[in-house]
Amino acid sequence: MGNGAVPRARLPDSGPARRRLSWRGLGAIVPRAAVVAILTCGAGTTLFRRAPAAGAAPSATGEWLHYHADASGNPAPAGGQYGAVAWRSPKINDQIFALSVAGSRVYATGTGAKPAVYALNRDNGQAIWARQVDNLVMTQPIVADGRVYIGTGDNTYFFKNGVKYFGTGSNSIYALDAGTGAVVWRLKVFGAAMPTPIDDHGTLYWTTGGRKFLAIDAASGKILWSLNLPSFASMSSPVQDGSLVIFGGSQTYAEYAVNIQTHKIAWQHTFDTWDGLKITNGVDDCPPALANGRIFCTGSASLNPARPTGGQIRQFAFALDAQTGKLLWRHNQGAGFRPPFFAAGVPMAQGNVVYVESPGNKGVQVLNARTGKLIWMTKLDAMDRSAPVLDGKNLFIVDDKGSLYQIDAATGKLLHRLVLGGAVGNVGIVLANGTIYVPNAGGYVDAVPERALTSASTFNVKPLNPPIVMAAGAASACGA
Repeated sequence: MGNGAVPRARLPDSGPARRRLSWRGLGAIVPRAAVVAILTCGAGTTLFRRAPAAGAAPSATGEWLHYHADASGNPAPAGGQYGAVAWRSPKINDQIFALSVAGSRVYATGTGAKPAVYALNRDNGQAIWARQVDNLVMTQPIVADGRVYIGTGDNTYFFKNGVKYFGTGSNSIYALDAGTGAVVWRLKVFGAAMPTPIDDHGTLYWTTGGRKFLAIDAASGKILWSLNLPSFASMSSPVQDGSLVIFGGSQTYAEYAVNIQTHKIAWQHTFDTWDGLKITNGVDDCPPALANGRIFCTGSASLNPARPTGGQIRQFAFALDAQTGKLLWRHNQGAGFRPPFFAAGVPMAQGNVVYVESPGNKGVQVLNARTGKLIWMTKLDAMDRSAPVLDGKNLFIVDDKGSLYQIDAATGKLLHRLVLGGAVGNVGIVLANGTIYVPNAGGYVDAVPERALTSASTFNVKPLNPPIVMAAGAASACGA
């Protein structure tokens, strides 16, 4: 889009160069047909589970080019000849944070003690491969041309020469072979690479905790150009509107648009105060949503400048003109309590409506996209910071306690609830071909048929029949 990049040829799914995978740290090299993943039965016990037999592994083709699939923030990609499925993946020795669905695979990322990237069979949740990386992975996997792109880093602040940055330890951007998990290239960066990038015809646009905007050649991993930013990025994954790539930053709290043709900041909208308080949270954690030339996101201000977790905050949602950065409206989301990290609701915009959480008071709100006027608000059992998914008249959302809800999109009425357990990260769920895929911090990926909620006869949905357990035919190595 406007940067002169040439689309890459699609990489083959197999071939002589891809038949073996070196598994670092395990001292083993195994044929592709027997690629293994790290799974666990409990503390101190490691299980090596084989992927399906040779010839049965699903194809690695498929694409996921943008946070939540597109700039609107509705993670419900269309297409593909796949039916609804019900499964819970075997337990993974990690905290699953985000996932993408591409082709016949589910790609997931982890933030546990040994964070990794995982490829699962979309039909049954079985592991195909896992690749351990150098730090936490909070990006939603970008999948294109036979590769999976992720960034690493942690949510720790540090100072250098009096300037505040984000992401200590090792921070990297990886390109992995989608078929095997092998590292194609790795780019070490200064500061965390936690936001999900955009793949624009072979160029990756990434923001970092090192106050950088990077344009990276997806084929080689080389930096094509970079731009210094007045803020650092934490979890605000960018959206693209023509030649502008738009995202939020911290210290200063501001929304930015970078022109990828001129390599300069096109506009900057700085947020100073809200409700008489200095803004202290959220703008840098909120991935913006784009619809009808407008940018939507959220922020908040803490009553205590030290920003303690659980401290009182004042929340707001806002809309900017995508081409100029002009503030169009702010909406008061109400008082609440500061979440631990990721202190923003993630918006999703469809037509003239914006769906967004107010995590500090466990609220889900629907706003008029033109005016910011509240249409309805619904309370959940726990706070939520991940975008809802819209499918026709139904809105689906999860909370931090692992409950999955169906909400009437027109009225806000809670229709059904399915308790899965485990927390869900702020990247949230994906709806694809009638299945809701849930990244579960308890060490699972859950696949829940949409109809399990929409056709339920009671508010509290009973465990699925068959229940969400290990895939049919898979024996539990733990004797469960």
